[in-house]
Amino acid sequence: MPLLLCPNCNTSMQNVARSGVEIDMCPSCRGVWLDRGELEKLLSGQRDEQVGQQQDRQRFEREVTDFHRDPDDWKRKHPPSAKRYDDEYHYKKKKKGFDIFDIFD
Repeated sequence: MPLLLCPNCNTSMQNVARSGVEIDMCPSCRGVWLDRGELEKLLSGQRDEQVGQQQDRQRFEREVTDFHRDPDDWKRKHPPSAKRYDDEYHYKKKKKGFDIFDIFD
């Protein structure tokens, strides 16, 4: 005997685990039935993620305001990244072959 019948199509619902929460889902119409407290459990992970994103955003905004307040101090605290091999190269590259326009130089 099925535990729960779908209110939409009257077929037996299946238990499915999503994010560590057992929810009832209808296999034919894909409807979902949530018991007491299951929605809060599903949304708690979402809230934790949003709190982390807010903290990252606040840290970014502090960095930006620090930079605009005193850019030289910010540059001292954040040294430049490693130099690349071509940062100091200021010479013109040599041509590989003969070009017709070389005769006009």
